[in-house]
Amino acid sequence: MQKNLLIDNTLSSELEQLRALDPDLTDQLLGIITRYTPNPRNSAWTSVRRFVLECVIFMKPRTVPTTRRLLSMTALYAMWVWTVSGTALEPARVFRDTFVRRYLAEAMATRSEIYRYDLNRQLSTIAEALALERIPRLRTPSQSPRVQPFTADELATLISWANTLSTPLKRQNARALLGLAGGAGLTALEFMAVQVEDVQFDNGRAFVTVNGSASRRVPVRAMWVKTLSLSIGTRTSGDVFRAYRLEEYPPNQLQRFLSDNPCTPRPSAARFHASWVITQIDAGLPLQILLDIAGFSSAQSLQPYLKYAKAHGIDDYIARITGEMVA
Repeated sequence: MQKNLLIDNTLSSELEQLRALDPDLTDQLLGIITRYTPNPRNSAWTSVRRFVLECVIFMKPRTVPTTRRLLSMTALYAMWVWTVSGTALEPARVFRDTFVRRYLAEAMATRSEIYRYDLNRQLSTIAEALALERIPRLRTPSQSPRVQPFTADELATLISWANTLSTPLKRQNARALLGLAGGAGLTALEFMAVQVEDVQFDNGRAFVTVNGSASRRVPVRAMWVKTLSLSIGTRTSGDVFRAYRLEEYPPNQLQRFLSDNPCTPRPSAARFHASWVITQIDAGLPLQILLDIAGFSSAQSLQPYLKYAKAHGIDDYIARITGEMVA
């Protein structure tokens, strides 16, 4: 049976009406829901607001991250559906497979494969719970690394992009991406976890402590030290990249930042990571050092990057191979 989102209008206030939909909802979460305003906001929000709030409450969120995630994804989707179709605000009409597929293909075309996969999964869950609509899930994104490195000209463009964004916070966040992903080869997940306290400057050099399953201390490449320093400024604590984190996928806000502040080429933690790994391969580091600073567990992890590394001829290394010259 389809969920009925109609509330009892005999109750005296919106707050009471919404609370009645889920009496176990905490005051904190109800406050987050009722005060929510989407970013970006458009004229459709006034029309869809009540529908969105009721949908979120019927999903029975119990944590702050889950509540915010449901709000942002449902609000942006509902505003898009209302704008393009003007359909009745009923779950069975809004959460339809045709709308979800169009939304992902049109409105979310510039978002990452992982973000669209995650969004599809969330909207499918809502559709099944509220409208008994079965929405096909996208295929799990490929986990193989995107290893096309940036060229020197592309890096110059990205530096200019970071230095010319419109606000100090945007410039700070863009420089953080360049300094940590470009300078220390951090992945998107590692990048989003870095705190100011994890970065140390010492005699013109910088070092980043990476926590987690691949914990390590990485020296930052010299060309990115100043960029990283400008990003941190006088701060002594807190996230290096300043943005809200979704519990399920912290890099979500990084992807949104990059979509809201476009550049050609598109800044990408994956491509910065690839460029960094390839640079280290070209530097001829001992294998164990390379694996340690990259956070790789085996030499097999280097395989996708090798085709982009510098080509070498055996004649240049015969003396080392034969032992006539020590490396």
